[in-house]
Amino acid sequence: MRNKVTLCLNNIKIRNKLIITYLIVAIATVSIVCIYLTNRMNSIIVNKAITEAEKNVGIIEYRMKEVFKVATRVSDMIYTDYNLQGILTSKYESTLDVYNAYNDYDILGTYLKYYNELWDITIFSENDTLLPSKNISRVNDEIRQSKWYQDALEGDGKIRWYYGNNMLSENNCVSLVRLLKNNRGQQVGVLAINISNIALRSINNDDSSNHMSLNGDIMLLNKKINISQNISQNNLRKIIKKSDDGKQYVIDAIFEGKECYMVINSFKADKSLSDEFQSIVILPLDSIVGQTNKAIYSSFYIAILAIIFSLIIILYFSKNISHRINLLSSEMRRVVNGDLYVSDKIYGNDEIGQLHIDLKKMVESIRNLIDRVYKQEVNEEKLKASQREAEFKMLSNQINPHFLYNTLETIRMKALLKGDKETSDIVKKLGKIMRRNLEVSGKPVTLDSEVELIRNYLEIQSMRFEGMVKFEIIIDDEINAKEYMILPLLLQPVVENAFVHGLEEKKEKGTILINIYKCNNTINICVEDNGVGIDEEKLIMLNKALHTKQDTSKSIGMRNVNQRIKIYYGKSYGVYIESVLKVGTRVIITLPYIGGI
Repeated sequence: MRNKVTLCLNNIKIRNKLIITYLIVAIATVSIVCIYLTNRMNSIIVNKAITEAEKNVGIIEYRMKEVFKVATRVSDMIYTDYNLQGILTSKYESTLDVYNAYNDYDILGTYLKYYNELWDITIFSENDTLLPSKNISRVNDEIRQSKWYQDALEGDGKIRWYYGNNMLSENNCVSLVRLLKNNRGQQVGVLAINISNIALRSINNDDSSNHMSLNGDIMLLNKKINISQNISQNNLRKIIKKSDDGKQYVIDAIFEGKECYMVINSFKADKSLSDEFQSIVILPLDSIVGQTNKAIYSSFYIAILAIIFSLIIILYFSKNISHRINLLSSEMRRVVNGDLYVSDKIYGNDEIGQLHIDLKKMVESIRNLIDRVYKQEVNEEKLKASQREAEFKMLSNQINPHFLYNTLETIRMKALLKGDKETSDIVKKLGKIMRRNLEVSGKPVTLDSEVELIRNYLEIQSMRFEGMVKFEIIIDDEINAKEYMILPLLLQPVVENAFVHGLEEKKEKGTILINIYKCNNTINICVEDNGVGIDEEKLIMLNKALHTKQDTSKSIGMRNVNQRIKIYYGKSYGVYIESVLKVGTRVIITLPYIGGI
């Protein structure tokens, strides 16, 4: 599938690719940005509105509690007013007695004057001798059968809250109701304190989105609000009852056919045990995000205009690029057809201009290459003739190495026939050294064969110096010399160096000790002589030369050994020289032991 898409794209012209790519990227980018910004900004605005609403319902709760606290405090004072209890329980014989009692007791009117939060205070009494007044009313059958009155009697002095037009007031209002009892526990009346709607409306600031409810019943305190226009009492009561129990919560709801958020704060008034108030803020979603959506739509239209303008610019530049590419393609076809001359029709220093310059350089290089190839072919023919002549001369002068080895063997046999065993042994050992050198291929050999080569070399040198040089080879018992493999010709340059630079200049007898031993995970080959030694300054230079490309007569063989070891075994292994002037020199070769080679 991927190959098919790639093949399809490769068959589209560059200009069309640019236009298609731009349209896809631009439209996708604008769409993604618009969707993201719309959701993001709507989310931010909704969250901000909900946060403000949560603060608002908290403020409404606080202010409502303050209003209800006034009513509760006044009801407590009335509940414990013994003068009022006396008026309510006394049996009056005349209207004048009742009038005088009312005239001497005006504390209820004082409460109404002092507390603006209270609209009315009424005491309902069963005392038939009392006369109806502004603050005292006699109980009739209709009142006795009302729910609020029966609840007050059952409450036995506990505070209850009610809302509505239920004979407590001519208008809808919030009322505190409680049974009044004297100090002997006898019922003396039912107290009803009506809260001022003006005070409650001031809490809402006449905002149509702010509402109060009591036990799920909305308080229609705002004169601008009515059930038919703005709020459905039954619908809102269902929403509140379906909400989770809790002090404050936010719910999504469909209210009056519109999607909205409702922030509901539930609380109880002071000393209220069962009745629950709610402060509610309704946030229609369209009113929250409406302005934001308008701004985003405007931005979207501007983005579309920008895309169209950009497309015009893209069309212009793509046409220019396509034209220059066609010119370059035409020049390349001419070169393919054998015309090795490129015109100067393409100008500029962009990528196409650079390709044109490179094409001209390439064509020029091709012309030069053709000239060089022709000249080289002529020179090669001359060189081949010279090489054939040189090869003929080399063949005529070449001596087969095996011829030398066979000649040495003939000399050895003649010396042996003449009874010269010493000469025969020397020639035999020399033949073994020569055969070994002929057989060396660069592949690892056994340690035993390498030691045998050195032994032959040392014995020849010992015969050469007529006993002035002694040698000893010691191999650790832990090392199996017949199985352990090492690189060929590692020891010969070191031993030869000990003769040439250590013992030849010494007049006394010399000794060479070769000690091969195991140390941890390495094998150390120590070649030690008691020759003239090396001074400290020259020793430092020699050890340094082992790790450089500097070739000296005294270090080239040792350096080659050191480099071969490091290349084959690793940088942790190699050659190190120790020496004391007029005492001797020790060369230590370090090789890996574990696993052999």
